[in-house]
Parts: sequence; C-alpha cells; structure tokens
Amino acid sequence: MPASVTVCGAGLRLSEVDDLASLARRLRSAPAPAEVRRFAAPDTVLAPVEREVYGPVEPRVPARAGTRGLRSLPHESLLALGAAASTPGKQGPDDTTAVVWASSTAGLPEYATVCAEASTLEPGFVAPALGPASAHNGPAATVSIRLGLAGPNLTLTGGATAGISAIAEAMRLIAAGDARAALVGASATVTRWSLTAAQDHLTPAEGAACLVLDPAGGSGIQLGECHRTDLVRATARVIQAAARPQTRPDGLVVSTSDFGLVDALASGQPFPVWHVERALGDLGAAGGFLAVVGAAALCAATGPLAAPRPLPDAGLLAGPGLLPDAGLLAGPGLLPDAGLLAGAGLLAAPGERSEPNPIRPTKILALAVEPCGSTASLEVSSS
Repeated sequence: MPASVTVCGAGLRLSEVDDLASLARRLRSAPAPAEVRRFAAPDTVLAPVEREVYGPVEPRVPARAGTRGLRSLPHESLLALGAAASTPGKQGPDDTTAVVWASSTAGLPEYATVCAEASTLEPGFVAPALGPASAHNGPAATVSIRLGLAGPNLTLTGGATAGISAIAEAMRLIAAGDARAALVGASATVTRWSLTAAQDHLTPAEGAACLVLDPAGGSGIQLGECHRTDLVRATARVIQAAARPQTRPDGLVVSTSDFGLVDALASGQPFPVWHVERALGDLGAAGGFLAVVGAAALCAATGPLAAPRPLPDAGLLAGPGLLPDAGLLAGPGLLPDAGLLAGAGLLAAPGERSEPNPIRPTKILALAVEPCGSTASLEVSSS
C-alpha cells in the first residue's frame, strides 16, 4: 500500500453544502436547522413517521454522465453519480480507474419494496427494475457504468469505519497495480426503512461525497495510511500524537454516534475537534468518509485551521477547569511545556492571542468510531 495518495478532485452532494469551502464552514459552525419530513412505507405494517432530517438533496447529475435512463435509477445511485461526475476527469473507455464506494443504506428501500410486493401481489407483478436496484453495490456500479470506468469495482457496507476503509481499499488497488487511480466515495439516503434503525439523538441525513485519488507525487492534499484498531489504542494514538510537536495534528475530525466520546476527545486537547454527525447529521458509512473529506476541506481552507476565533490562552483554559495546568500535563510527559506550545503557534502564551500562520502546512486526523469500539483513522495533510 502506498504511504500516501494525492487528492486530485472532490464532488459533493450534501444539504446546504456546495463545495469544500462551504463544507469547512459547516463543520466549524453550529448545527443548521433540520427540515421535518414525513416518511411512509405503503402496503406495509410500518406507520408513517415525521422526523427532522437534513435533506432532501438534489442529485444534479452533470451532462457528462448522460441523461437517458436516469429516472429509473434509485435516488442514492443518483446522488453518488452526481458527486462522482462533478469531479474532474478525462476517463476513456479503457480507463482502469477503480470505483470504491461505501454505504449503509444503498439498495435498502428497493429490497424492502421487493419483499413487500412479493408478499402482497400475484407472482410476476413485482417491478422487474427493483431487482438490480436492490443490490447494495448500486451506487458503485452506476458510477462505473455511466462514466465508462473499466477498473475494479468495490462496495463496502457497514458503519462509519467503512467510509475510511473504502479509502484504504482504493489505495491498496492502486499500490497493487490493479488501478491507475480511484474514484472513492460514500453515500446515504433517508427512507422509512432506514428510520427503523435511526437513533433518536441523531439527525438523519442524506447525501454523497467523492474523491479522486492518484498516487502521491505532487503538491496539494495528501491522504496517509489508514489505521484500523480499537478505541483504546486509537485514543492513545491521539494523545501520544498531541504530546509531541513533530507528530501533533492541527485538528481532529471525528465521525461517531457518541457525542460524549467526542467531548471527551476534545477535552484538554491543544487543537480543535470537529464532529461530523453534530454538523452534518447521521450518514452511516458516509459519515466516516466525510470525516476525511472534511479534514481535506479544512486543510484547503485559508490558514492552517481557518478558525472562526483565536484560541484562548493557557491561563484562561486552566482557570475554569477546561484544561489542566500546563505544568501538570507537562510533568508526566502528556503535553509539552506551554512555552513550547506558544512557540509552535498552537497555543497562545498568557496574555496573548494566537493568529493562524497562512503558510504553515496543515495536518488533520480523521477518525471514525463504531458503537462496538472498532475504529479507523487516517491522516490528511496539505503541502
């Protein structure tokens, strides 16, 4: 597997997000108000429900993907195609670009409809188009076929870690020589069926995101190696990285359904922590992928962090108990001396305010955490 790959383009189809700049703003802002929508599953025992969601999202499929037959495609496949076709590319019919996709919801409403119709209609009356549409690899297959990509086609399903794992699999295909590049992405939709497993404290959301990956070799946004482990080791890795100036990230983007975990990770860190589900809603596997895309967006923003306000000084943080005294942290080696932090521009010295350094490269860690404690992380950096 290559040590890193270069991001050569991005495509987004998200609620209230048009590009990487607006994604970075959304991550740094308070959660946007959600829209109440009504979801029903006709001819089933499921009662209609009303729920606040981020959506609907229009696919806005570019002309390069063609227009014929789009109305027969599932909504999630259209979102994936809209995001993938909006990335820069000059693919030909024999292009070996791989397509790797992650989703928790692809094919779910179509599969449920097939089951419902098969149990209520006479044999032979089930809509034939629902069969292939119910496959969980629908978004990846649609992107490959519509864009004429002849490389490997792979779909990952699961929770947030599947989104980061999709990037790892794309890097593996490139390293093995099976693909010259990769379109890697993730998507999610909200239906009456997906809401049966939705958590009450999360706002369901729909959308899609896609990145174009090429082997590293140029300047720009770089994605490092994926690390898949458990929560204890992942947390230790974050703490250890924060304690060393040479490994300390400039920020952390987390995808998890556990708000308390994010607050715990953010407590006392010398860098900001952003939460995908708090800002964008619950997108399942796409949430983990958007942790990486969000980190790339923050890297591309003006200044190293493009923070909306300067970091407070160490004294102000320690006073109300938000951060232990720098000496207490430095003593056991968990955090360098406050002077070192101030010298590196990561924490203001007492009585001073830190200003972003617009020429310093940015390094942000993306982390996805499953309810069972398994994790996937990846470092995103700009050069």
